[in-house]
Amino acid sequence: MHTDAIKKGEPDAVQTRIKELRKERKLHQSELAAKINGSQQTVSRIENGDTTLPADILIDLARFFNVSIDYLLYQTDSRRTPDFQVEFNAVLEKNYRLCKLYENLNSKNQDLLLSLAEQLKEKE
Repeated sequence: MHTDAIKKGEPDAVQTRIKELRKERKLHQSELAAKINGSQQTVSRIENGDTTLPADILIDLARFFNVSIDYLLYQTDSRRTPDFQVEFNAVLEKNYRLCKLYENLNSKNQDLLLSLAEQLKEKE
């Protein structure tokens, strides 16, 4: 079943999740409203469950908070969008390989590698 909005009175979990994300970012309702091109009153109504959650605002919230719509709707506990997860997994794999290479070096070469990395960072 597809709908264009989350109806008033449906699980408060959605409203709670939006409020939690806003508070994590230390934003007032008016600041969040500005980020999603809405009004403070709209954000307040959404967080209180007093209005429907239009699909366009749901999309804007997901984009702003960099989470999936499924996360906002409590369909998953994973905050990340599939694209982000793919990118994250690639970085994780690269870091894992680097750590394994480092672990297999003797202590002298580990020190040398750390020194080289610090020097490279300073030159950026």
